[in-house]
Amino acid sequence: MRKTKKALVVLPLVAMTLLSACGDDDGGSTADTTATAETTATADTTAAATEETTAPADTTAAAASDPSKGDIPEGGAEVAIAGDVTTWSGKKVGIANLAPVPGAERWSKPLQACIEKNGGTVDYQDVGGDPTKLPALLEGWATAKVDAVFNIGIDMTGQESLIAAFTEAKTPVVTWGAGNPEGVVALDANQEEDGRIIGRYLVEKLGSGQVILVNANNPALQSREKGLKEVLDAAGIELVVVGEALGFSAESAQKSVEAALQANPDAKAVVGGFGSLGVGAAAAVTAAGSSAIVVSMNGDPEEYAAIREGGAFVATVADGHEFGGEAACQIAADMIAGNAAPGTAGKQILATSVLVTADNVPAEGASEATPRKFYQLP
Repeated sequence: MRKTKKALVVLPLVAMTLLSACGDDDGGSTADTTATAETTATADTTAAATEETTAPADTTAAAASDPSKGDIPEGGAEVAIAGDVTTWSGKKVGIANLAPVPGAERWSKPLQACIEKNGGTVDYQDVGGDPTKLPALLEGWATAKVDAVFNIGIDMTGQESLIAAFTEAKTPVVTWGAGNPEGVVALDANQEEDGRIIGRYLVEKLGSGQVILVNANNPALQSREKGLKEVLDAAGIELVVVGEALGFSAESAQKSVEAALQANPDAKAVVGGFGSLGVGAAAAVTAAGSSAIVVSMNGDPEEYAAIREGGAFVATVADGHEFGGEAACQIAADMIAGNAAPGTAGKQILATSVLVTADNVPAEGASEATPRKFYQLP
């Protein structure tokens, strides 16, 4: 068990692998990706009744960015996503899916549906959580000369030569939560920002005290932990980190949190690193009779169900997996048509997230539908 505690600092509240980037949501998203303009200042000038007097302009200041509501974080540059998806007619693609879990399928299933709806053929391969199967899949798709390759959550490290071969063949390689090697278009959620969003929520709700985080060992989850710790440290809230390195199940999280609550009975909140861990944490809190609240990150149906139940589980951060899958469909179609990938080459394209509580939790069977924006950081 790791503990981190810092002296109280008064600051303004500013501001995965894939089982974190992989949550559990309705696979068939139909929401369109829409770039919405940010609120801008508007002058409201009223002329006086006489020539001698004129009312001064009333300018409303632009609203501050709020990443918890799907806004782009400060410093991010919006990336426009476009592409004629009818380009997929007669094309064949390969999709590598990390595991048959909702988080992966929240990205891969909308992508598959987009391609097939527009006349394309999909070779959908689920590696069942075994990343060593990826090289053979890529080699097979290179030999078959597919028109595009997609990868949800399987680390692309070590696949540079195959990526280079696809690049030479002008075959787009688009990923989500799979690293950012040269030659791919890397989409993802901003995992650190997700941690900050849930951290700011806890600071507002708790003010002080102790928080337990149950986490596992993968890059996306560690990034979330980093963002959470940054916010809690600044507020002087102690963070106790528990969990097993490969403890990605609700059962593993429940076991870890039960022990943590015995050692830290005054904890005011428990954070699950992703959906299943949050559900396991909620079970532990209930079993212990603790008054701690439970929050998580991902935006999975099991998290939404827990929020709707009205128990200890009160909030999560919904990543834009579904919108990411639809964006991948557009991006690759545009590249096949001969256009460059959007944004600055070599930088990840990130999707905005939304804080979900009882006030805005989706109905059963629905996904969080706030249109996501895509952006790149400096």
